[in-house]
Amino acid sequence: MNPDELDDGGPRPAEPVESPLPPESSAVAEDLPPLIIDEVPAEPVVAPSLEAALVEDLGPSPASTAAPDEDLPPPPDADDLPPDQLRGVIEALLLVATRPLSTERIAACLPGSDPVYLEGFLQGLADRWTHEHRGWELRREAKGWQIMTRPLFHPWVRQLEKRDLPTKLSKGALETLAVVAYKQPVARGVIEDIRGVQCGPVLRQLMDLKLVMVTGRDDSALGRPLLYGTTDQFLVRFGLGSPADLPKRHEFGA
Repeated sequence: MNPDELDDGGPRPAEPVESPLPPESSAVAEDLPPLIIDEVPAEPVVAPSLEAALVEDLGPSPASTAAPDEDLPPPPDADDLPPDQLRGVIEALLLVATRPLSTERIAACLPGSDPVYLEGFLQGLADRWTHEHRGWELRREAKGWQIMTRPLFHPWVRQLEKRDLPTKLSKGALETLAVVAYKQPVARGVIEDIRGVQCGPVLRQLMDLKLVMVTGRDDSALGRPLLYGTTDQFLVRFGLGSPADLPKRHEFGA
Protein backbone atom coordinates (compact mmCIF):
# COMPACT_ATOMS: atom_id res chain seq x y z
CA MET A 1 0.00 0.00 0.00
CA ASN A 2 1.21 3.40 -0.91
CA PRO A 3 1.80 5.56 2.15
CA ASP A 4 0.35 8.53 0.31
CA GLU A 5 -3.01 6.80 0.15
CA LEU A 6 -3.23 6.51 3.95
CA ASP A 7 -5.70 8.88 5.65
CA ASP A 8 -4.21 9.97 8.90
CA GLY A 9 -7.12 12.34 9.62
CA GLY A 10 -4.88 15.39 9.34
CA PRO A 11 -5.51 18.45 7.13
CA ARG A 12 -4.48 18.18 3.53
CA PRO A 13 -2.97 21.08 1.58
CA ALA A 14 -5.42 22.87 -0.77
CA GLU A 15 -5.22 21.84 -4.38
CA PRO A 16 -4.58 24.60 -6.93
CA VAL A 17 -7.73 25.87 -8.73
CA GLU A 18 -7.51 26.57 -12.42
CA SER A 19 -8.62 30.02 -13.61
CA PRO A 20 -11.96 30.02 -15.55
CA LEU A 21 -10.57 32.54 -18.00
CA PRO A 22 -8.60 31.33 -20.98
CA PRO A 23 -4.98 32.31 -21.20
CA GLU A 24 -5.79 34.98 -23.78
CA SER A 25 -8.26 36.70 -21.38
CA SER A 26 -5.75 36.67 -18.61
CA ALA A 27 -3.27 38.31 -20.88
CA VAL A 28 -5.71 41.03 -21.84
CA ALA A 29 -6.54 41.68 -18.20
CA GLU A 30 -2.87 42.04 -17.40
CA ASP A 31 -2.45 44.60 -20.19
CA LEU A 32 -5.25 46.93 -18.89
CA PRO A 33 -4.05 50.05 -17.08
CA PRO A 34 -4.76 50.25 -13.39
CA LEU A 35 -8.01 52.04 -12.38
CA ILE A 36 -7.36 55.51 -11.00
CA ILE A 37 -10.01 56.36 -8.41
CA ASP A 38 -9.06 60.03 -8.15
CA GLU A 39 -10.04 60.73 -11.79
CA VAL A 40 -13.67 59.61 -11.37
CA PRO A 41 -15.94 62.72 -11.05
CA ALA A 42 -17.88 63.10 -7.84
CA GLU A 43 -21.21 63.49 -9.68
CA PRO A 44 -21.97 62.03 -13.11
CA VAL A 45 -22.71 64.56 -15.83
CA VAL A 46 -26.18 63.90 -17.31
CA ALA A 47 -26.99 65.25 -20.73
CA PRO A 48 -30.22 67.29 -20.91
CA SER A 49 -33.13 65.25 -22.16
CA LEU A 50 -35.20 66.18 -25.18
CA GLU A 51 -38.24 66.83 -23.00
CA ALA A 52 -36.34 69.32 -20.87
CA ALA A 53 -35.10 71.12 -23.98
CA LEU A 54 -38.63 71.39 -25.33
CA VAL A 55 -39.92 72.78 -22.06
CA GLU A 56 -37.22 75.42 -22.04
CA ASP A 57 -37.96 76.37 -25.64
CA LEU A 58 -41.68 76.80 -24.92
CA GLY A 59 -41.10 79.23 -22.10
CA PRO A 60 -41.85 82.91 -22.70
CA SER A 61 -38.94 84.95 -23.84
CA PRO A 62 -38.22 88.30 -22.20
CA ALA A 63 -39.33 90.10 -25.34
CA SER A 64 -42.72 88.34 -25.41
CA THR A 65 -43.67 89.40 -21.90
CA ALA A 66 -44.57 92.88 -23.09
CA ALA A 67 -48.15 93.62 -24.08
CA PRO A 68 -48.68 93.17 -27.85
CA ASP A 69 -50.49 96.51 -28.20
CA GLU A 70 -47.92 98.65 -26.41
CA ASP A 71 -46.08 99.55 -29.63
CA LEU A 72 -49.23 100.12 -31.70
CA PRO A 73 -50.21 103.76 -32.26
CA PRO A 74 -53.62 104.85 -30.96
CA PRO A 75 -56.41 104.81 -33.53
CA PRO A 76 -57.28 108.15 -35.10
CA ASP A 77 -60.41 109.96 -34.05
CA ALA A 78 -63.56 109.12 -35.92
CA ASP A 79 -63.95 112.79 -36.92
CA ASP A 80 -60.73 112.52 -38.96
CA LEU A 81 -61.96 109.53 -40.99
CA PRO A 82 -63.69 109.99 -44.33
CA PRO A 83 -67.12 108.35 -44.59
CA ASP A 84 -65.90 105.44 -46.73
CA GLN A 85 -63.10 104.60 -44.27
CA LEU A 86 -65.46 104.93 -41.30
CA ARG A 87 -67.82 102.52 -43.02
CA GLY A 88 -64.97 100.06 -43.50
CA VAL A 89 -64.01 100.27 -39.83
CA ILE A 90 -67.58 99.62 -38.70
CA GLU A 91 -67.93 96.74 -41.16
CA ALA A 92 -64.72 95.19 -39.79
CA LEU A 93 -65.99 95.47 -36.20
CA LEU A 94 -69.30 93.87 -37.10
CA LEU A 95 -67.57 91.13 -39.07
CA VAL A 96 -65.37 89.90 -36.22
CA ALA A 97 -68.06 90.24 -33.53
CA THR A 98 -69.53 86.96 -32.33
CA ARG A 99 -72.54 88.61 -30.69
CA PRO A 100 -74.64 91.72 -31.35
CA LEU A 101 -72.67 94.95 -30.82
CA SER A 102 -74.41 97.83 -29.13
CA THR A 103 -73.92 101.36 -30.42
CA GLU A 104 -72.10 102.23 -27.21
CA ARG A 105 -69.67 99.33 -27.69
CA ILE A 106 -68.91 100.43 -31.24
CA ALA A 107 -68.43 104.02 -30.07
CA ALA A 108 -65.93 102.79 -27.47
CA CYS A 109 -63.82 101.36 -30.31
CA LEU A 110 -64.00 104.65 -32.25
CA PRO A 111 -62.47 107.50 -30.22
CA GLY A 112 -64.24 110.79 -30.75
CA SER A 113 -67.39 109.25 -32.22
CA ASP A 114 -70.94 110.21 -31.29
CA PRO A 115 -73.29 107.29 -30.43
CA VAL A 116 -76.26 109.20 -31.86
CA TYR A 117 -74.44 109.71 -35.15
CA LEU A 118 -73.34 106.07 -35.20
CA GLU A 119 -76.92 104.93 -34.69
CA GLY A 120 -78.01 106.73 -37.85
CA PHE A 121 -74.88 105.57 -39.67
CA LEU A 122 -75.65 101.92 -38.84
CA GLN A 123 -79.25 102.26 -39.94
CA GLY A 124 -78.11 103.80 -43.21
CA LEU A 125 -75.65 100.95 -43.70
CA ALA A 126 -78.42 98.40 -43.12
CA ASP A 127 -80.65 100.17 -45.68
CA ARG A 128 -77.79 100.29 -48.18
CA TRP A 129 -77.15 96.55 -47.99
CA THR A 130 -80.86 95.86 -48.37
CA HIS A 131 -81.06 98.14 -51.42
CA GLU A 132 -78.03 96.41 -53.00
CA HIS A 133 -79.57 92.94 -52.42
CA ARG A 134 -76.47 91.71 -50.62
CA GLY A 135 -76.23 88.12 -49.39
CA TRP A 136 -76.00 89.45 -45.85
CA GLU A 137 -77.94 92.01 -43.89
CA LEU A 138 -77.40 94.18 -40.84
CA ARG A 139 -80.04 93.51 -38.23
CA ARG A 140 -80.71 95.02 -34.87
CA GLU A 141 -80.95 92.18 -32.35
CA ALA A 142 -80.75 91.97 -28.57
CA LYS A 143 -80.09 95.71 -28.23
CA GLY A 144 -77.22 95.55 -30.70
CA TRP A 145 -76.26 95.21 -34.36
CA GLN A 146 -75.14 92.00 -36.05
CA ILE A 147 -74.34 90.85 -39.59
CA MET A 148 -76.43 87.83 -40.65
CA THR A 149 -77.18 86.01 -43.87
CA ARG A 150 -80.49 86.82 -45.46
CA PRO A 151 -83.29 84.32 -44.83
CA LEU A 152 -83.87 84.24 -48.58
CA PHE A 153 -80.55 82.42 -49.07
CA HIS A 154 -80.96 79.99 -46.17
CA PRO A 155 -81.51 76.86 -48.37
CA TRP A 156 -78.13 77.39 -50.05
CA VAL A 157 -76.24 78.46 -46.95
CA ARG A 158 -77.42 75.37 -45.11
CA GLN A 159 -75.77 73.17 -47.73
CA LEU A 160 -72.39 74.63 -46.75
CA GLU A 161 -72.45 73.21 -43.24
CA LYS A 162 -75.37 71.04 -42.25
CA ARG A 163 -75.75 71.51 -38.54
CA ASP A 164 -78.55 70.29 -36.34
CA LEU A 165 -81.41 72.73 -36.11
CA PRO A 166 -82.08 74.36 -32.75
CA THR A 167 -84.17 72.38 -30.33
CA LYS A 168 -87.78 72.57 -31.40
CA LEU A 169 -90.19 73.77 -28.75
CA SER A 170 -93.38 71.93 -27.98
CA LYS A 171 -96.74 73.62 -28.22
CA GLY A 172 -96.91 73.98 -24.44
CA ALA A 173 -93.42 75.48 -24.31
CA LEU A 174 -94.28 77.99 -27.03
CA GLU A 175 -97.47 79.00 -25.22
CA THR A 176 -95.60 79.46 -21.95
CA LEU A 177 -92.84 81.42 -23.69
CA ALA A 178 -95.40 83.66 -25.36
CA VAL A 179 -97.06 84.45 -22.02
CA VAL A 180 -93.68 85.28 -20.48
CA ALA A 181 -92.69 87.44 -23.45
CA TYR A 182 -95.89 89.50 -23.48
CA LYS A 183 -96.54 89.67 -19.73
CA GLN A 184 -92.97 89.98 -18.38
CA PRO A 185 -92.10 90.30 -15.63
CA VAL A 186 -94.67 87.67 -14.72
CA ALA A 187 -95.07 85.19 -11.88
CA ARG A 188 -95.60 81.49 -12.37
CA GLY A 189 -99.11 81.65 -10.90
CA VAL A 190 -100.19 84.17 -13.53
CA ILE A 191 -98.84 81.95 -16.31
CA GLU A 192 -100.70 78.93 -14.94
CA ASP A 193 -103.92 80.94 -14.63
CA ILE A 194 -103.69 81.96 -18.30
CA ARG A 195 -102.83 78.49 -19.61
CA GLY A 196 -104.94 76.54 -17.11
CA VAL A 197 -102.22 73.94 -16.47
CA GLN A 198 -99.10 73.54 -14.34
CA CYS A 199 -96.05 75.01 -16.04
CA GLY A 200 -93.19 74.32 -13.62
CA PRO A 201 -91.38 71.73 -15.80
CA VAL A 202 -91.89 73.84 -18.93
CA LEU A 203 -90.40 76.89 -17.24
CA ARG A 204 -87.37 74.87 -16.19
CA GLN A 205 -86.94 73.66 -19.78
CA LEU A 206 -87.09 77.23 -21.10
CA MET A 207 -84.54 78.31 -18.53
CA ASP A 208 -82.23 75.45 -19.54
CA LEU A 209 -82.48 76.68 -23.14
CA LYS A 210 -81.49 80.20 -21.97
CA LEU A 211 -84.77 81.64 -23.27
CA VAL A 212 -86.28 82.57 -19.89
CA MET A 213 -84.61 83.83 -16.72
CA VAL A 214 -85.60 84.96 -13.24
CA THR A 215 -85.77 88.75 -13.13
CA GLY A 216 -86.74 89.29 -9.47
CA ARG A 217 -89.56 88.78 -6.97
CA ASP A 218 -93.07 90.18 -6.66
CA ASP A 219 -92.93 91.98 -3.31
CA SER A 220 -96.62 92.90 -3.50
CA ALA A 221 -97.81 89.27 -3.63
CA LEU A 222 -98.02 86.75 -0.80
CA GLY A 223 -94.85 84.70 -0.54
CA ARG A 224 -92.91 87.03 -2.87
CA PRO A 225 -93.04 84.67 -5.87
CA LEU A 226 -90.34 84.72 -8.53
CA LEU A 227 -90.82 86.81 -11.64
CA TYR A 228 -89.80 85.56 -15.07
CA GLY A 229 -88.74 87.36 -18.23
CA THR A 230 -87.08 86.66 -21.57
CA THR A 231 -83.33 86.74 -22.23
CA ASP A 232 -81.10 88.18 -24.95
CA GLN A 233 -80.84 84.65 -26.33
CA PHE A 234 -84.60 84.74 -26.85
CA LEU A 235 -84.26 87.97 -28.83
CA VAL A 236 -81.47 86.54 -30.98
CA ARG A 237 -83.35 83.30 -31.66
CA PHE A 238 -86.50 85.08 -32.80
CA GLY A 239 -84.73 87.98 -34.55
CA LEU A 240 -85.96 90.74 -32.26
CA GLY A 241 -84.20 93.89 -31.17
CA SER A 242 -86.17 94.17 -27.93
CA PRO A 243 -89.44 92.83 -26.43
CA ALA A 244 -91.15 95.91 -27.90
CA ASP A 245 -90.62 94.39 -31.37
CA LEU A 246 -92.95 91.48 -30.61
CA PRO A 247 -95.90 91.24 -33.04
CA LYS A 248 -98.91 93.31 -32.02
CA ARG A 249 -102.43 91.98 -31.69
CA HIS A 250 -103.63 93.51 -34.95
CA GLU A 251 -100.80 91.73 -36.78
CA PHE A 252 -102.38 88.40 -35.83
CA GLY A 253 -105.66 89.43 -37.41
CA ALA A 254 -107.41 89.59 -34.04
